[in-house]
Amino acid sequence: MKLSHRFAQLGPEFSTHTQIHPLKEQRLVEVNKDLAENLGIDIEDIEVQNILSGATHLTHSVSMNYAGHQFGGFTPQLGDGRGILLGEIKAPDGTLHDIHVKGAGVTPYSRRGDGRAVLRSCIREYLASEAMNGLGIATSRALALFDSCEAVYREQLESGALFIRTARTHIRFGHFEYFYAHKKYDELQQLINYTLETYFPKAVTSEQPIVEMLKDIVIRTAKMIAQWQSVGFQHGVMNTDNFSILGETIDYGPFGFMEDFDDHWVCNHSDHEGRYAFDRQPGIGLWNLNCLMRCFSRHLEREQLVDVLKHYEPTLQSHYDDLMCAKLGLSNKDQLEPLLSSLFQLLRKERLDYTIFFRLLSHLEQPVFDTILDKAADCEAMQQWLASYWAARSDGRDQTYVAETMRTHNPKYILRKYLAHEAIEAAKTGNYLPLQRLLTVLKQPFDEHSESEALAMQAPRWGRHLAVSCSS
Repeated sequence: MKLSHRFAQLGPEFSTHTQIHPLKEQRLVEVNKDLAENLGIDIEDIEVQNILSGATHLTHSVSMNYAGHQFGGFTPQLGDGRGILLGEIKAPDGTLHDIHVKGAGVTPYSRRGDGRAVLRSCIREYLASEAMNGLGIATSRALALFDSCEAVYREQLESGALFIRTARTHIRFGHFEYFYAHKKYDELQQLINYTLETYFPKAVTSEQPIVEMLKDIVIRTAKMIAQWQSVGFQHGVMNTDNFSILGETIDYGPFGFMEDFDDHWVCNHSDHEGRYAFDRQPGIGLWNLNCLMRCFSRHLEREQLVDVLKHYEPTLQSHYDDLMCAKLGLSNKDQLEPLLSSLFQLLRKERLDYTIFFRLLSHLEQPVFDTILDKAADCEAMQQWLASYWAARSDGRDQTYVAETMRTHNPKYILRKYLAHEAIEAAKTGNYLPLQRLLTVLKQPFDEHSESEALAMQAPRWGRHLAVSCSS
């Protein structure tokens, strides 16, 4: 595994050299072989495993320095409190990917923390990132997982773990915020140059490189959040230090996938004011981009920054509309808004499962609605909506083909909280089979997987109200 260390070479203001502190009796328990192969990593190689586990010390591995707005308040000093960037690897297709470790031990940015991650949170992030990738949403990826016999205290004693993940970059909005807030303008310029040359090379050759780079960041962010909304994903902690400049979903904590429909849903029980509620995510995305734009106020005029931000809402709305038309099997976007508005009112009233409802729609090839009506309490209201929907969908196309296409946009499987809980509880006893079975369907969530029907079912009563916090 050939690592480069370009970010580490930016200098001590950007990061601090750190090493992995191996856990007690840690062992490699899960490997993403498909990802490793795509990246050209021989995961079976002992030398590679030694690098990932910390047995081999790297002279250029670093913890990154950044700031961020957390729940609306600015924190001028954050950084990788338990993370280490081992370096970057070039995949066979020429793309660059960070190799990053979570739970690596105390770093200069740990802020009195222990620098560890627990098995519970590492499994949740492993599952979530692979689920998002399976849904076609840009995300960090899980490469490997180590468990251990080392005790780590959160609300209670838990097992420590080491999680190896990849991403196109770990540069966040908060990196720019740090240098701007501390008036380190030379370093800010250095970061801008590095980001342009490394991640936005097409912008470098344009007449206004910074404008083009920021426009790209805005558009990527808008499309990412449109995808979140379309599949019912809630991030839970949309702080600016958790937003990637490349529009990849990163830093999975108290996330959730919507089950019973509730557009005001808050998945993070620590978010007492509902700042990051499901229906607020698009607005928070724009708020975060505003924070990023301030960092460029010495480079661009206010009007230029406002013009860049103007790309956000139309991009998000257009992309979301396209995604929802595909989910509903509609060819005319003009029919979407009234159908979707009335549908969401129905789903909210009935508390119907978001994913299951859309999957049922994708099996309709003729106007026989029994399977859906069986789920509704108000059959008359549902019947009326279905009749309007079918009239909009019946535009002369082959409805068997339409249904087949819809099934490629409406997943059968999502990461339900109770499924993650069961996989975690089994892993605590050393049984990783439930995790592996769950990963199989999440990596291909649109397929039927007839042998795993139970994993597509609604949560049992005990699993519908599991609480998730930031503790990890």
